Amino acid sequence: MKNNMAATAAVAALLLTAGCGGQQNTGNLPEQNGSRTGYALTFFRNVSGMEGKDDNVLVSPYSAGMALSMLAEGAEGETRDEIVTALGGSTFAGDILAADSLVDVRSANSAWVRAGFGLRQEYVSRLEQAYGAMIAEKDFADRTTVGDINRWCSDNTEGRIDGIVEQIAPDMVMFLVNALYFKAPWQFAFNERNTSDRTFHGSAGDADVPMMSLSRSLGYASFPGGQLVELPYAGGRYSMLVALPAEGIDMKDAVACLTEDAYRSALDAMSRTDVSLTLPRFGFETDMILNGVLDRMGVRKAFSGNAEFGGISDSSICVDEVRQKCLIEVNEEGSEAAAVTSIGMRLTSASPGRRTEVMTVDRPFLFAIVDKTGDNILFMGRVMNLQ
Repeated sequence: MKNNMAATAAVAALLLTAGCGGQQNTGNLPEQNGSRTGYALTFFRNVSGMEGKDDNVLVSPYSAGMALSMLAEGAEGETRDEIVTALGGSTFAGDILAADSLVDVRSANSAWVRAGFGLRQEYVSRLEQAYGAMIAEKDFADRTTVGDINRWCSDNTEGRIDGIVEQIAPDMVMFLVNALYFKAPWQFAFNERNTSDRTFHGSAGDADVPMMSLSRSLGYASFPGGQLVELPYAGGRYSMLVALPAEGIDMKDAVACLTEDAYRSALDAMSRTDVSLTLPRFGFETDMILNGVLDRMGVRKAFSGNAEFGGISDSSICVDEVRQKCLIEVNEEGSEAAAVTSIGMRLTSASPGRRTEVMTVDRPFLFAIVDKTGDNILFMGRVMNLQ
């Protein structure tokens, strides 16, 4: 079980909340052990910290990491150091997600460049070879360019995210874009006949929502701080992790305990257990500007007039805006999720006995979709309210 669930660390940490006490991770910077999981947790903590307490949150650490890695390829000096540090000390170069006949998971990269803007050939070759990126030179003054970029986003997310760029300012010179799509059936599907309306006790009030039910042996752990369950997708490589903090534990405190070190103890306690699970059918979308989040993670020079992107071009350029759109739908059959991340660049102005555990997810909870063999957290979120 342990070998198969390396990535469950990302969510299990919150189950130690009761023992976390004054050791909560209130820092914004990445953890020192340097891994993709550590980066993903830091990213999620910072996004959650900047959203309202009653807001649902959904991010794709993987999509953001891929776009930032493409940016880092052309950065130099302190600018590159800040980006790579925020990524946990590594980049996503050469990473390929595994899909099969049961699971549709894919990531696509592109770079959209203003016609006549001189990119270094070494940078173009690196994007094409290490990231499989499509490079497109376009007239940014032509309104059809916005449609071309957004059509690419739609095509690479099965139409679930139909655009990321609304307009192109005169000083914009490039967009680095990653699109991520995931769709998979559960290994153990919920029976739709067992779904019924029940009350979800959200942070902003109660709501009657469709609740799915499943009873079977699953990866499970129970702690004074809450419960954790693993729902595998068909094929076994990908899973959804659902973590339910105990009643009375504030979600802010639970998220603060999401550190890479803390989850190891929770992971050791997970085992196959008979579980009677009740989980809401849910789905929502998010659209956020990540500039502030990245600033909190230490990426600052890239946004300044002193940004060092000599590996991209001889021109003085900096990051204008990092934007991410995400979508998720979870139902009886499985899950579908999509994300698009865009980085806009502009010219600078210058057990013994078996028993059945009951887990009723009828209050705010956390979830993640993970690649258990690749140390990748594809999507991560918190659900505070449903309607």
